[in-house]
Amino acid sequence: MSRNCIKTNLPYINIKQLLILLLYLSFLDTSAQSWSLGGGAVYGDDIENIGIHFRGYYNLPNNKVCFGPEYSNFFEKSETENGEETNKSLNEINFNIHYIIEISEHWGLYPLTGANLSFEKEEIEIDLIKQSEDTSKFGVNLGFGIHRQVGNMVLFAEYDHLFGNLSQNSFLLGVFVIFGEGIDSSHRETTY
Repeated sequence: MSRNCIKTNLPYINIKQLLILLLYLSFLDTSAQSWSLGGGAVYGDDIENIGIHFRGYYNLPNNKVCFGPEYSNFFEKSETENGEETNKSLNEINFNIHYIIEISEHWGLYPLTGANLSFEKEEIEIDLIKQSEDTSKFGVNLGFGIHRQVGNMVLFAEYDHLFGNLSQNSFLLGVFVIFGEGIDSSHRETTY
């Protein structure tokens, strides 16, 4: 393993490339746009476990649409049945878009849709012999959410169903922060 890489269940992430990308994004002109960064907890009903979730969204100046990448890492789950030990892990990369429907000054509902790439690893140990199977599949997300905005911070709850070969229902609770000056303060309460 290279000392410049982070080991995950996904392919290695090169630290230098990640830092260059973050530096580039920090110099972008944010006068006509805003960004949201955040995370939270996620539960998946297929893997039957919780995990951590991160997202970074670009917010259009119209205060209604936002989109961007998301990453979920579900904690490894171990089960033993009939002398067989099974370890299962799941990572998801999503690119979702939300259309925000304002229901009051600080509250919004949103449908969501997007693309998904899931990576599942299953290890089975039978009589000290380990077998491993890695699966990666594409899918489509469809769901909805609700958020409550307080200043530049937004609390959200979200449900989505993944349609595909690794389908599951996901439930998210999280928070994110809005950055950027592209939206005047009178509209900031419904944007993310």
